[in-house]
Amino acid sequence: MKREFATMEAGLQAFIEQPDQPTLILDMADCDSAFPFGVLKNWDRQWPSHIFLLFPFDCPDSAAYLQRCVDSLAMQIRAGNEFLVEDEQAPWPPLPLACSDPAGQPAARLQAAIEHIRRCVPAHACIVWGFAPASIGDPNGYLELIIRLLALEDVEPWMEGQRFIVRDDRAAPFLLPRFADAQAHHTCVLSIDFSVAKAADGLARSVNDPALPVAERMQALTQLAAFDLAHGRLDQASQKYALLHAYHHQQDDSIGQALALGGAGDVATRQGNHALARQRYQQALAQAADGNDLSVTLNLLMAAGGSCLRVGRCGEAQGYLELAERCAGKLMFLNTKLDALEQLGEAQRGAGKLTEAARTWVTAKDLALQFGCLEPCRSILDRLIALCADAGLREQVRGFRAEKAALDDGTPKTAPVESVQ
Repeated sequence: MKREFATMEAGLQAFIEQPDQPTLILDMADCDSAFPFGVLKNWDRQWPSHIFLLFPFDCPDSAAYLQRCVDSLAMQIRAGNEFLVEDEQAPWPPLPLACSDPAGQPAARLQAAIEHIRRCVPAHACIVWGFAPASIGDPNGYLELIIRLLALEDVEPWMEGQRFIVRDDRAAPFLLPRFADAQAHHTCVLSIDFSVAKAADGLARSVNDPALPVAERMQALTQLAAFDLAHGRLDQASQKYALLHAYHHQQDDSIGQALALGGAGDVATRQGNHALARQRYQQALAQAADGNDLSVTLNLLMAAGGSCLRVGRCGEAQGYLELAERCAGKLMFLNTKLDALEQLGEAQRGAGKLTEAARTWVTAKDLALQFGCLEPCRSILDRLIALCADAGLREQVRGFRAEKAALDDGTPKTAPVESVQ
């Protein structure tokens, strides 16, 4: 992904700095639109010689998108004028009425706004316009709006000193197929693809690239193993984690070995082999103890506790989860601490320690309520209700049900701990 991001940055910079072609077509999917926008937004702060005017809004239809662009420009002019007046400089004139005339041709309205800003800005400044919507619900209307920016015949004088960034939709191309020869004239094209498939392909190339340092290739292999695991390719993931463990063992890298063994444990968990998963997590914890990385240790403690619960070793699970709860507290990982407490209560219940389980869940419930974590709070209340119902504690069941109902009503309240002791 790092390589793809660098390629995108280089492509954007090369387009802005070249003098001949005023327009860039981004060939990308909706889910990738935030990446170029983020880069351009950063450059707006870093490049004082350029003015970036970006309009990454959704485009449900061309009229709505154009109006949002015009409204945004008008707001930026008003905000900029406040600073100009403070500096005793002449303010910019407002946008021409033609920009907001709904009866006007969309492309003409957009051109009027562009020409107005060009007249306001010093001639030496380069203006970069980003008309690349986050999504395009009206391809034909959008094309009609930006058609003049493609400079299909020639670069018009009003386009000088400006760069225009528009986009096509990779999922349903509507621009590039119609103007296949546009790149040969006055338009550049930059393909942007941060999809999972493209990322996996890039990682595979990195793994197999002998010119890269071995450590970088192993990092790519780690990410590929995670991809395989996430997509259910468990045999391939297992092979990769075995290779990674051998490499980190050779490097005497304790944390690397722990991560590889933890990955092997995750594979075994997905395969339903919880006994093997428990063994791998325990081996990983032994390595992590030498690595002094609390976050890695926390993840392994949670995984080991879960695998112990699944094989019925509730007492053993309790030990891991108590450590995980303390570790999450040190790292101030609230959600993980709540998860550890919830599973710890389950381990205590499984070991027959019903009062301890209730106390643990009440502590977790109150902590979740204190920090506004309502979904964990509901889950823990369900456990408390079931526990008290099994014990025949009707009054406590009513109390916890009332708490849950209050959560849904937006008026949470807390039952006393003594009620479940």
